[in-house]
Amino acid sequence: MKAWVCREFRDPYVMAIEEMPEPQPGPGEVQIRVAAAGLAFGETLVLKGTYQKTPPLPYIPVSEMSGVVAAVGEGVGRVRVGDRVSAFSFELAGGGLGQVATLPETYVFPAPVGMGLIEAAAFPMNFWTAWNALVDRGALRAGETLVVHGATGGIGVAAVSVGKALGARVIATGGDDARLAQVAALGADHVINLRDQDLRATVKALTDGRGADVFVDPVGGAVFEQSLRCIAPGGRVLTVGFTSGEWAVARTNVLLMKMISVIGVEARLAIETTGGRGLASFERMFAAVAEGRLEPHVGQVYPFEAAREGYADILARRHVGKSVLVVAPALCGMTADGETLGPATEII
Repeated sequence: MKAWVCREFRDPYVMAIEEMPEPQPGPGEVQIRVAAAGLAFGETLVLKGTYQKTPPLPYIPVSEMSGVVAAVGEGVGRVRVGDRVSAFSFELAGGGLGQVATLPETYVFPAPVGMGLIEAAAFPMNFWTAWNALVDRGALRAGETLVVHGATGGIGVAAVSVGKALGARVIATGGDDARLAQVAALGADHVINLRDQDLRATVKALTDGRGADVFVDPVGGAVFEQSLRCIAPGGRVLTVGFTSGEWAVARTNVLLMKMISVIGVEARLAIETTGGRGLASFERMFAAVAEGRLEPHVGQVYPFEAAREGYADILARRHVGKSVLVVAPALCGMTADGETLGPATEII
């Protein structure tokens, strides 16, 4: 099979298309003929060797994918050969940028009925991160004001969707008016361009001086400090990542005076360390998508050969929402040239 392969973790990262043997399913495992794979900023950290976990080499990137079950190992009962599936390995198993991947059945789910396989590859990681942050960690309540930083990215767009589904008033921030306009069209109540608008003054004005209740922060750095200046008493800052390349230092005197909670969100650990509670919550999130209460947004769609271009666009913040790489055009309802596209997708 063809696959994008990384043989050394370093910065700048290096990966190339190679011929690799097809992985075979062992007991409890599912072999998937991959249709599409989700691209994410975090994967570039894995390739650079700076992520929290380091998978074994050689490594086929991406643990978030959709496809069709090709074979199952002993003991598999939830899916059968021929099923359309959406999968996300919380153990960083990788495989999504290959034509065939093998994952434990635990992380393989029937694709929502009526959903295309491009969309089925677009939501598990980002929606789970947003759901875990806002439902399980941040306890966002209806009527509260939520600020989503980095709102034009994959996690940001998902957090806007989850926040609206929970009944919050959502303020989205970013640095590009055109991209923020797309987020507004997806449901954000207000947008703030941090390049020319002051976060504290704008949030205070939008909340009658009280401040926002919850912040989703995948950016870190100076944005974190600015959030503490416009947070409501008893507010929560959900630290999801550091796409700015800088982490922040929380001043405990400010946390004390406003009773602020700073909460770390690591969605993989929420599965691995909670004795089944995290996986049950993930399944509730998945059900919300399948029932139409949460709707995945696909931003950019790339052909298989353009994986590096996809990651370059993410690193340069040229994307809006989730980027997806098409591995098997026919399974996605597309020609080899990408001529047949589903709704709301853009081929690059």
